[in-house]
Amino acid sequence: MTIHNMETTKTHSSSAHVKFHMDVHNRRLLQDLPWDALLEEWPAHGVVPLQVRRGESRHPVIFVEREGVRYAIKETTPHMAEREIANLREIDRRGISALSPVGSVIVSAPPILLEEKGPNGLPEYISGDRGYTVTKLAPRVIPHVLLYRVPFTRKTKRRILSAIAILLVELHEHGVYWGDPSLANVLIRIAGQRIQAILADAETVEFFPGPVNEGLRQQDLESFGESLMWQAEDLRYAQGLPEDEELIDDKDFRYLEQRYRILRREHRQLHYSLASATRFQFQHMLETLNERGISLLGIGGQTFQQFATVLPGWYQRRIHELLDIHVPRKYARRFYNTILSHQYHLSQNEGHHISLERAAKDWYTRYHLPAILFLRQHLTKGQDPLQAYFSFLEYRWKLSQKVGHEVPLEEAKSSPLYIFQHLNWTKN
Repeated sequence: MTIHNMETTKTHSSSAHVKFHMDVHNRRLLQDLPWDALLEEWPAHGVVPLQVRRGESRHPVIFVEREGVRYAIKETTPHMAEREIANLREIDRRGISALSPVGSVIVSAPPILLEEKGPNGLPEYISGDRGYTVTKLAPRVIPHVLLYRVPFTRKTKRRILSAIAILLVELHEHGVYWGDPSLANVLIRIAGQRIQAILADAETVEFFPGPVNEGLRQQDLESFGESLMWQAEDLRYAQGLPEDEELIDDKDFRYLEQRYRILRREHRQLHYSLASATRFQFQHMLETLNERGISLLGIGGQTFQQFATVLPGWYQRRIHELLDIHVPRKYARRFYNTILSHQYHLSQNEGHHISLERAAKDWYTRYHLPAILFLRQHLTKGQDPLQAYFSFLEYRWKLSQKVGHEVPLEEAKSSPLYIFQHLNWTKN
């Protein structure tokens, strides 16, 4: 989490007293906005809102750009603005995907008359003060109301629900009870071939020093299930769809629950077994996760936060970023998992975290290239060494599974069975 020098700055306008609770840079960019007016009146004061995709919100929201920085500004009460920004900062500190907090703005204004004669016969007023939460506008995100405009196939639905299940487990395992989980409070980021759910409303969250208890977990799951049903119904009416056409049904919620429980179980197993697992055991865990539609994107201090739902092609793109090589799609996942396993092995041996970039280059130089050179010596001109290499990886993987431990490269390539089945025939 980035730490800024925070300042509280007061500015005066014609009818309001404004306090900025944010760092100097962002305050400078935002201080000349018409804070003495309601958000809905800002366009009349010369503010040109960004035309971006937006979802539903209980509060007025505006998107603005200041010197190339894009902000989302939400109008609420002073207490809720300060609470939500504090919550977002704590969520960020715990490493969970959420809106990026900038700060809050508090505007003092005259009291608002509620009733000419209250219960005691005197005028009754409420505070006219307003609060604003300011966040960085998340790039490449889709509000839930727009998700239904894309082809909402069963596969697309399940990828989105898997991403939301990952977010829920991340929150609960890191001691965050959401309190108001719903599609309306989620943004979906589709970056390349990766789908990620981002928490977009933190007003109601509560924090605990350890994982959230069973009762609160179930409350969040049930609340999200209820929201799925009524939001899908609202969208059906809004789009003029017939009553018998359901965008989301009970099967979808059961799928979300199933994904949540699988992810939670995998998290628990990784938490207890990762520290002592061999490289072969670690790669076996990766394969098991992949079979369940879950991908581990990298190893870090908080391993589980690297889990994701990815689209076809993500592994190829990531390998190209790391090594500048192209790998056929059908082999890319195992190729990438091999790099992850090497990162895990290096980190264990050296006693500290090794970056994926360093691990990829080390593995490529020490293991991949020597294997390719070995295979070139046994292949004819017409044989593709890369195809043979993946056959070798497949053979080594199956041999490791059979003996119950990782088979070294030298032992695998000198195996009589491998030479007979995969090399000798190529020369005939």
